[in-house]
Amino acid sequence: MVKNLVGNSGEHDNHQGGIVKNTLRPPIPVRCDSEWKNLMEQCWSADPNVRPSFTEITYSLRLMSAKLQGKGPSLAREA
Repeated sequence: MVKNLVGNSGEHDNHQGGIVKNTLRPPIPVRCDSEWKNLMEQCWSADPNVRPSFTEITYSLRLMSAKLQGKGPSLAREA
């Protein structure tokens, strides 16, 4: 079945390994906002302790949505 999806281009092994190792992730577009990128990467963390809770995710998404509408603060953290 995977062969039908990816063809014979050699991607089969990469996809199969990514599925087995739980590391298969879609590419993040270059123009993706850093806040969105950081949230995605946190959610994809191999360490479950690093992944945000659903409450944290919804809070972050609400802040980002408000920011896009010009109504809220940035999620940028001070270094």
